[in-house]
Amino acid sequence: MMKLEDFVKAIENADRLRILQDGKEVFVGFLALLVPIHGHGGNEIYESIRRAEVKKFRAVPEIRHKKWEELNLMKPLQPEETPEFSFSDLQMSLYYTFYL
Repeated sequence: MMKLEDFVKAIENADRLRILQDGKEVFVGFLALLVPIHGHGGNEIYESIRRAEVKKFRAVPEIRHKKWEELNLMKPLQPEETPEFSFSDLQMSLYYTFYL
């Protein structure tokens, strides 16, 4: 099995991650905000999980309605972030999801 720190060497700063450990979400955001050498300095979350074994890895698209809030629909993982793709009434983001 690979460790999380091995996986992050193969992806880019602008890639979005979702990391779950023991069924609980521990991080959602850009790689640059998680990994010190890629981002803005030390990160306690990364230090606590970097040597954890990756049990499963998936590229998971998130597709939500643009007016999710007005229509009382499920919110995106990161509603404040700009979507990677936009359609007439949908928005899409791609997350690399790690299960530790």
